Formats: sequence, structure tokens, C-alpha cells
Amino acid sequence: MPAFGADMGLPTKAPPYVPVTWSGCYIGANAGGGWADKEFADPLTAPPTNLLYHTASGGVGGGQIGCDVQFGRFVFGLQGMLDAASLRGSHVPEDDVFATRASWFATATARGGITVTPHLLAYVKGGAAWMRDRHTITDIATGLLEAEANVTRTGWTVGVGAEYLIAAGWSIFAEYNYLGFGTRRVTFTAFPEPGDPPPPPFPLDVRQDVSIVTVGVNYRFSTGGPLYARY
Repeated sequence: MPAFGADMGLPTKAPPYVPVTWSGCYIGANAGGGWADKEFADPLTAPPTNLLYHTASGGVGGGQIGCDVQFGRFVFGLQGMLDAASLRGSHVPEDDVFATRASWFATATARGGITVTPHLLAYVKGGAAWMRDRHTITDIATGLLEAEANVTRTGWTVGVGAEYLIAAGWSIFAEYNYLGFGTRRVTFTAFPEPGDPPPPPFPLDVRQDVSIVTVGVNYRFSTGGPLYARY
């Protein structure tokens, strides 16, 4: 009888299908921009004097780290983000220039989402937020610095975004975050004019709300299976 090779006419069993998973931890980088609405009031007058407002805007950039776990189509996780910022703005109430600069912000959030497709995750997030601010008041006629305050604000944040797996181990995302800090009484250090004694510090009520838009990339360390489906 004729002999046949071992690989001729014999069925080959395909390896088992292993689905995509979002479970695991990741680290990444982001960049974008933001704007912060800041409103000032003098609490020492009755009623408090409105000292007007401005919007500080500029770029942000930094990194994030987090972990996710997937249950069916639902993904839950925790994330920390820290970004440098250069949000600047000013306005002129009467004879002074009120200027601010936000130099960094950070968030610690929980995240929950649903997989629109196995590789596309839509999510919402929320948690705590911090931002570092420097406020200055400058005499518009002389250009002399009259007062300043440096303060780290604590507030809350909510956000929405989408993340897409582009290759094994890599994903890209885009998201919007709102940071709410409310109104806080900030103590300003006053500076004397040449030859005058040092004036006492004084308070101002500063309301602040911030919006941040970022895009970024994550490198994901999967713990529950491949990041891309394979056979």
C-alpha cells in the first residue's frame, strides 16, 4: 500500500482562542491644555467687594499610573496623575494687576468604563484633585509687586474619556477632566513701598474652577491574558 506523509490529509487542531483583556497595570505620559477660571473678592468689606475675574490658560504635560480589572464588558480601576502646568492669566480691577499662574496639578481617581469593542474602552472617572497656584498683585502705575500668595488647593474632579488598544502592550487615550476647587480664603503677603514699614497680611476669597483636556499613551502590563486576541 502507498505510504502517506504524516502531514498529508490529517486535520490540524487550531490553538484555543484567547480573548482581549484590559486587566492589569499601566504607566504612561500625557500632554494637552487647560483653562482655570479665577474670581476674587475682598471679604473685609460688607458686603464683600467683587474684584472681578480672569481665565488662566496654557499647556499641561506629565504622566499617569494605574491598574484595571475587567468583568465581562465592564472595566474598573484606580489611577494617579501628576502634570506640570503653565496656566497663566490676569486682569485689572481699578489700579492693580491681579495675575495667577498654576504650576502643577495632580489627581487620584477611580475609573469605570465599558468596552464599546474589545479594543475600545469608554470610561468616566472621579476623585480628588490638587493644584499649585501663585497669585500676585502689582501696581499698574509703578510696576511694583504689592502682594503675593502661594497656595496648594485641594478639591475634586470628574472626567470622561476613551482609550484604544493599538498594539500588544500599548494604548492611546483622550480625556476631559473638570477640577472643582470652590471658594477658598487665601492669605496674601503684602510688600511695603520703599521706606515704609511692612504692612500686615490680608485675605482674599478666591474661587477656582479648572478644565483640562489631554491625550496620551499607556504601556500596559497585562495580568489576565493578552492585550490583543490571539489564536
